[in-house]
Parts: sequence; structure tokens; C-alpha cells
Amino acid sequence: MKTYKLILPLACGMLSLVTSCSGDPDLHELTPVPQSIILYADQTIDSLLFFTYDSWSVTPQADWIAVEGDNHLDISYDYRKRYLCRVILSVKPNDTGQTRKGLVLVQSHDYSYSAPIVQLGMLDIRHPAYTADSYLEGYSQVVPENVHFELTDSANWTSDSICFNVQNNWNLEFTGGTPDWLSIDIPDLLGRHPGKHKVNITLEKNTDPKNGREAELRLTSDKVSNIIKVRQLAAKDEGEE
Repeated sequence: MKTYKLILPLACGMLSLVTSCSGDPDLHELTPVPQSIILYADQTIDSLLFFTYDSWSVTPQADWIAVEGDNHLDISYDYRKRYLCRVILSVKPNDTGQTRKGLVLVQSHDYSYSAPIVQLGMLDIRHPAYTADSYLEGYSQVVPENVHFELTDSANWTSDSICFNVQNNWNLEFTGGTPDWLSIDIPDLLGRHPGKHKVNITLEKNTDPKNGREAELRLTSDKVSNIIKVRQLAAKDEGEE
């Protein structure tokens, strides 16, 4: 079933050309459509787009990337037909806890290019935000490796939330026993479906003037999980907020 191929003949662009013996122009091209493939740890599907007149092949250069369906297509060359090709890529969930990078080699006629694939080592947790601001900006220069999430509330704060967008059925649970000062409002199993979610948490006021407190939650989407720390400051720190 070749659902990975979307091939559309388009008008020819501005290209240098050579006239063949038959009098027809000899056009060849392999032009990638500009795109940045950045996936969260539980995202497993994306695609490549490129233009060509000729047969092509796509070969992943990492064992965690695969092509959905055949990795090549034979096209009868016709200088009047320039094709936009779409190839669906299948990516394994990233349960390493670290960002990883891979390449996909695209070849057509005498041309080739390597498309970079970046899969982050974290789930798409919207709140609390990752500790480094704007971690996706300039990803080609600095890609986050080990990440952690931390939600910090003042001693008098009694409610907050955790927001995320996941690709699979999910679970959120305490890593140890349930603390007596913190509770989470988890939906029933039927409500733990893929998509965007907001889980409300309730805290008791911290009256201890010297000691803050913290608890750990684990958010899991399929085989991928991230730790979220919830911290509540000591009462003495209230004036410093």
C-alpha cells in the first residue's frame, strides 16, 4: 500500500537545460522543500518533500528512522513533468532521555542530499516549561540533551496545573508515595487519550518557616516518560516571591 507517495506534476521552474539528440530539453533536478523536522520524544511520523523529474530513492542513515512503504520510486523521465514527492518517515519513540540526530539520504539522477532529523528527548510539556527559555530556537546550534521540568510555587499558593500535548494514551503518577500536601486531579482511563491536556493540582499552604518541600511526578506517553518536580517554597521565602 503506497500511501507514502504524493506525486504531482507541476510546471517547470527556472532551470538550466541541455537539448538532447531528440530535440527535447534534458532537465534533471533534486530540490528539497525547506523544512525543519523536529519531533518530540513520542512523535513517530513525519515526511520529506522534494522536487524531481526522475526516479528517486530514500535511505535512512539511523536505525531509529524508517521509510513507510518502499524506499524508492521509478519514474519514466519526461521533461514536461516536474514532480513534488512526499515520503512518509516512521520514527521510533525516543526513550533515551536525550536528544538524538539522524540523517536521511535522498538520491535522484546524479544528485543527492542528506536531510537532518532531530528527535528531542522530552515530551511536549507546555507547563511547567522546560528550564531553558525558547529551547527550540536555534536548535541547529544548541539542541537540548538531558532535560527536566520543574514547577515552583510559593508557600501560600494552593492551586496550579500541568499542561502537555501527547501522541499516545498517557498516565501521570507520583514516583513515590502520594504526599499529604499535594494532590492531582487525574481523569479516568477513558480521558487519558492523545492530545492536549491540563491536569489540575492542589497544594496545602506550607507553614514551615524553614523548609520547602517537593514531590516528583512521572508523565508517560507510550514508552516515553519525563519527570516533573513540584516544589513549594518555605514560608520564610514568601516575601521573596
